[in-house]
Amino acid sequence: MSAAPVLTFWAPIVAVIALLIILAIALLYRSRGQGRFKEGSDQGEIFLSGENVPEESRRHVRSHNIYWGFFESMKRYYGPTAGAHTGIINDYLIWLLGLTALAGIVILLADLL
Repeated sequence: MSAAPVLTFWAPIVAVIALLIILAIALLYRSRGQGRFKEGSDQGEIFLSGENVPEESRRHVRSHNIYWGFFESMKRYYGPTAGAHTGIINDYLIWLLGLTALAGIVILLADLL
């Protein structure tokens, strides 16, 4: 019978001590902040480089516009590949199984050669 390595016993204790030290440093750093924030004043308003902030409906970016430039620039790639994506999970599973089988065959042939 061999004794358990010392590291397996001490590793959790060292991890807890390191966590406590990191938490103490984080709390010390946080306590150095200034407590002059006033809720509901101008300090809590959105800062938009000194400009007047538009109402919420005008500053909301609709999701279909966020990636427009990316999709427009990649249209030559996404156009031909869009037909392969049907949205049916069975099709994706067939692709996964087929590629796994192909990878297995390649590995088997590489081992035989």
